[in-house]
Amino acid sequence: MLPRFPASCYPAFTILLISLTLLAGCDSENRPAQPDPAETTIEQPSDDSPQNSQNPDSTNGQASQATQASQISPEDNLPEPPSNLRFKILETGPDFSYQNGEEAGHVTMVETLGGGVALFDYNNDGLLDILLTGGGRFGEDRKEATEIFGHPPALFQNNGDLTFTDMTTQAGLDHNDFYSHGAITQDYDNDGFVDLVITGYGGILVFHNNGDGTFEEVAQQLHLPKDLWSVGAAWGDINNDGILELYVAQYIDWSFANHPFCTGQDSNFLSQQTVDNRRDICSPRDFAPLPDFLLQFNDEATLVDISRQAGIDQAGKGLGVLMADVDLDGDLDIYVTNDTVANFLWTNQGDGTFAETATLCGVGFDNNGNADGSMGIDMGDFNMDGLPDLFVTNFQNEQFALYKNIGNALFQHVSSASGLLSFQSVYVGWGTTFMDADRDGDEDLFIANGHVKLYPTDATIAQWPIALENIEGRYAKVNKSVGSYFTSAHKGRGIAQGDLDNDGDLDLVYTHINERCSILINETSNDNQWLSLKLVGRQSNRAAVGALVTLVTDQQKQVRQIKGGSSYASSNDPRLFFGFPQDQKLESVTIRWPNGMEQTIPTPAANTALTVLQPHSTP
Repeated sequence: MLPRFPASCYPAFTILLISLTLLAGCDSENRPAQPDPAETTIEQPSDDSPQNSQNPDSTNGQASQATQASQISPEDNLPEPPSNLRFKILETGPDFSYQNGEEAGHVTMVETLGGGVALFDYNNDGLLDILLTGGGRFGEDRKEATEIFGHPPALFQNNGDLTFTDMTTQAGLDHNDFYSHGAITQDYDNDGFVDLVITGYGGILVFHNNGDGTFEEVAQQLHLPKDLWSVGAAWGDINNDGILELYVAQYIDWSFANHPFCTGQDSNFLSQQTVDNRRDICSPRDFAPLPDFLLQFNDEATLVDISRQAGIDQAGKGLGVLMADVDLDGDLDIYVTNDTVANFLWTNQGDGTFAETATLCGVGFDNNGNADGSMGIDMGDFNMDGLPDLFVTNFQNEQFALYKNIGNALFQHVSSASGLLSFQSVYVGWGTTFMDADRDGDEDLFIANGHVKLYPTDATIAQWPIALENIEGRYAKVNKSVGSYFTSAHKGRGIAQGDLDNDGDLDLVYTHINERCSILINETSNDNQWLSLKLVGRQSNRAAVGALVTLVTDQQKQVRQIKGGSSYASSNDPRLFFGFPQDQKLESVTIRWPNGMEQTIPTPAANTALTVLQPHSTP
């Protein structure tokens, strides 16, 4: 299907459409969620318009919370400050688990990566639905022992009362083409319906949303590359022409033809290297990197590889992808987390080409100049200075990396100074997200953890997730206050955040390997205020990827971006959420659309969900 410029997707509006009702209360347990009838739609008049304003094996390998909770390392029991953050496990959530096929005993690299989750409104009913990737398995007999098969994803429709219905087959998503990992959502053709990309070992699938509750798989029609091994991908408009490009990161050159026998070995500060002769997962360092792809639509509505001409000419071991305006110059850059080799920061030169600047900008390595085992990624503004900061999850014995933006596209590794040494480096981090969980104006951090080794040294396989509260620009681990999920161990992988019950605060969905996914409903109680924004581009891409939004109160300023990618193998709620204390007055919201147009909404009402339509011309 030919992508259309946003301006051709919408009729000329002549009336300012406003239907406003405030969302009151935050009791998600007592008030079922509904498609928000009180949402406000804002369209400012253009110059020429009138001034009117389930997987059947999902229980295999599933561990109970009580069993998982017994796997506690001494590091989890370090002292923590109290916190008001609260999340409750939703028992009525989908009974679905990602399966990695480890029961075959092959001990392969593909088993380590796990799968993700996407939160998106696939049927445009105002409620976030849940898509989970299924993973895969290996052949059951000697003849097929090294054959790799896929499990289909699962789509769960949000019923509005915190229950979910499996709609996978009805929606046309019952595909098991390959061993899957990532779930990447975006409206790539600007038709108003969110589409889906599934990444994995052996290929890539693109499901076009037909707008009637069904999807059509169109990867071959779009001429996508075959035989990929990808986890992270992202859609973004690199040249601000209103049409999205697709960046696909590839991982390593592993196959059963290149499957060495690796043993567990480790060294620590006080002892010589020890070797464990049992077969264990190999290191990514043992394998060559694979090239990434930047794909662009041509006039025939197919995707063509423009990587070389765009200057993307280095192979990495990519797992996480983020497309955002990292240097605030008005166009999208691409940050890729690579496993055991330097990360990439592809800085947009504004002429259709990119320069790799991670080392120059300070985001390629750790604070000692070493390449980490990097997986998850997100971008936020942890210190509220208006500059986008980067956060990367890493391997055991490596600091999780918080890169502070110090201006002029330069970053400083500030993990130690920002409280991220309040817990020891025993964790293997995956999905992550910046989000204002308590609506106090600053962004907290959440991380999914789980080891890849069968016999890890000085660490457990199942690990606690991490909840980090932002306290005046420093992070404190607050697991013991937040809820039972955060004091139980899991083989965590993906995270996605979004408002599942439309009550104005952000909920979380975690995925695990061979264990039921977990939906966590935010029950943090306070009188803080909120504002959510759904942006609809018309001159820019409809999803408004690359938009910069500034919220101003009488006491503070917050800056957020509409990002492509982030987390790990997962996709977040596309709406932007802002929180601010109860004693502050909301003064304005300013949007810098991807094409550079600026739009200001004066004195928006607090505790409101707004849909903002980009003006057809400068307001």
